[in-house]
Amino acid sequence: MSATGGPLTAVLAALDAGAHSLGEVATRCDLPLDTVRASVDHLVRMGRLEATELAIGCPASGCGSCASGTDDGAAGCGSSAPSSRRSGPVLVALSARRR
Repeated sequence: MSATGGPLTAVLAALDAGAHSLGEVATRCDLPLDTVRASVDHLVRMGRLEATELAIGCPASGCGSCASGTDDGAAGCGSSAPSSRRSGPVLVALSARRR
């Protein structure tokens, strides 16, 4: 981490340099993983990073069994938001917003 920059600057630099995971960012920046997660969340809120959830397709059993689905199909494919009962891992792509 740079002497003149804080965790936000270090995290952005690691992502710009090609880090592929939050764990890799933590290693490159010598920061705790919780600090990297908090930094990424803050950078997304600031508009410096864009987080895009990546869909991996629907399960054969339909939206009710999907991590984003509900039994009545109100969430999941075509819904306006993920289900509040969402669980499990979610793949997210982070990209820097150029100013």
